[in-house]
Amino acid sequence: MDLINSERETIWARHNALLVANSLIVGALALSPAAFATSRWAALAVIAAGLLISTAWFLITVHGWLMMRRHAEIASSFTAEHFEHLPNPFSDLIYRRAGIWIHGLALAVIGTFILIYLGLGAARLFTS
Repeated sequence: MDLINSERETIWARHNALLVANSLIVGALALSPAAFATSRWAALAVIAAGLLISTAWFLITVHGWLMMRRHAEIASSFTAEHFEHLPNPFSDLIYRRAGIWIHGLALAVIGTFILIYLGLGAARLFTS
């Protein structure tokens, strides 16, 4: 239980930190368009950095959820084997159904930032 909760807390701590980092990057791009207008490549470098951070964020989040799911599977099999007379909070049906929406929404937030960076990059590249 502690390992699963620790992994869950770590996932959300990373999620919150990277959400703030990406918000700061997008905010900097939105609040200072004149500063980036003088150097096209500076804006593209900031956009590329944001895209790189978002891609790493996506991969870290997917891996974290997979690890948490693996820990839940181990806990479920242990609970089913040794505590069959008690309800199993880690059964696949209960645990997976509860986490699928949260996981999907977290990935949607990450996807939104990736689309923002791709859109800003395309706009920067194809307009002069």
